[in-house]
Amino acid sequence: MTKLLWDACYNVRDVGGMSTAFGRSIRSGVLVRSDLLSRLTPEGKQALLGYGISTVIDLRWPDEVAKDPSAFIPGTPKPGEPVYHILPVENRNSPVIGQIDNAASQAEGYCLTMDYCRPELVEIVRTVADAPAGGVLVHCHAGKDRTGMVVALLLGLVGVPDEEIVADYAASEEQLWPLYRQWEAQFAGDPVKLAWLYSKTPVSPPEVMGAVLEHLRNRYGGVRAYLLGAGLSETELARIEDRLLEV
Repeated sequence: MTKLLWDACYNVRDVGGMSTAFGRSIRSGVLVRSDLLSRLTPEGKQALLGYGISTVIDLRWPDEVAKDPSAFIPGTPKPGEPVYHILPVENRNSPVIGQIDNAASQAEGYCLTMDYCRPELVEIVRTVADAPAGGVLVHCHAGKDRTGMVVALLLGLVGVPDEEIVADYAASEEQLWPLYRQWEAQFAGDPVKLAWLYSKTPVSPPEVMGAVLEHLRNRYGGVRAYLLGAGLSETELARIEDRLLEV
């Protein structure tokens, strides 16, 4: 994986170069993960476009998108810009959202999301399979939790070993701390905002993603079985492999 410097984004990296259990590697330039694109400066946006991104998948809820609109617009893109999809990981109107939000731990929240949001997650993975030629960028707000789960599914689907998936997930913590420190200075003197900030520390412990992968293996038989059992087709799986893996 390679950290990318796109001005005003903090948690951007290309997962290319990761190896798989089948002896093939993830191609560079085909799958990128990031934090909030609405922060991009004109220079940052140009860096994104220059990287060959043709599809952007925004995992945020509609109210989040309305509050911080993307650098791109849904529907037919402007010439030279990527196709932009809004595909929330979670249905906030679902009765299980309270259970996810009030999970006893970060790992439990992720596992509950995997259990209850399978249709949404399959739709996101299917969108990657159906994307036009070029790079696919997946992001949420911090690029850590929802993005981490989706990228873990994509990597696990094509055979990237657990330890590499876990290392990629854990890399978000180091990349997000500079933004957190900026907010800490910005909110100094505002106890309400500081209390909110201190509840959102950008931690991504390796053991959290390790627990999620173990959960998928124990309950569903692994990532491939989890997605295929929820409606992803073998044809779509083959398209994802063709997109992500070096020949």
